[in-house]
Amino acid sequence: MAQKRKLLDVWLKEVNTVYREVPFSVVTDWLQEGRLLAEDKVRLSGTENWARIGKVPAFQPYLPRAEPFRAEDQAEALEPVELGLDWKAAGDEEDEDVDMIPLIDISLVLLIFFMMTAVTSSGFISLIQTPGARHQLAAITQDMYWIGVDVRNPQGTIEKDAGDNPIPWYSFGKENSQLFQPVRDPLEAMQAFEQTLGPAEGEVRIRIRADRSLPIETITGITEELQGLENRINRKRKTGRITFAISGEVSEPQGK
Repeated sequence: MAQKRKLLDVWLKEVNTVYREVPFSVVTDWLQEGRLLAEDKVRLSGTENWARIGKVPAFQPYLPRAEPFRAEDQAEALEPVELGLDWKAAGDEEDEDVDMIPLIDISLVLLIFFMMTAVTSSGFISLIQTPGARHQLAAITQDMYWIGVDVRNPQGTIEKDAGDNPIPWYSFGKENSQLFQPVRDPLEAMQAFEQTLGPAEGEVRIRIRADRSLPIETITGITEELQGLENRINRKRKTGRITFAISGEVSEPQGK
């Protein structure tokens, strides 16, 4: 008999949000991405007792660790520092023009940064109602793909199954463009996504843009589909492996 997969409930203390029945592999990915902290809590699904992630031995290898103190660090700190300053005599009244080039360079860098963060925001072109967040963690950036999981069909209506649950529709795109129209079959969307990737290799960043009314099982399901697609692509290749960096998308910060 196959061993039952371990599913965990995850409690994010800072935003007071609980994700239920999350696979162990997804929890470790969140730890490595910095989305989970040692102060957050987990428990086995179906149980009542919570435990701090920092106290669970199984998660110790995935927690960030401080670099140990080395004797060379203290020796390097005690070495004299050459400042390279050329002090002039008090009587030297040479009048020099102020070099404005460094100030202009810094101003341009700041201007570009604020322009990018103001225009590129999470869910900029999407009508999918993604989960809300107190703090915006990231936004769609250059060369980033997104997978859309919506409860509304292309006509804008919600269809439900026999259990009165909304039927999800799957689509995908890149940056602020939609490349594949919504379909009900996730496998069809994954096949089209594989063709879109083509010979791409290295890290491929993917955001899951899922409707906030969908159950966590739907989101974990599409995450597992992406991980399976990554494994299938790498098995077909002899060289040029591909790695999916998967993250979830949230809406604009609450209160704005």
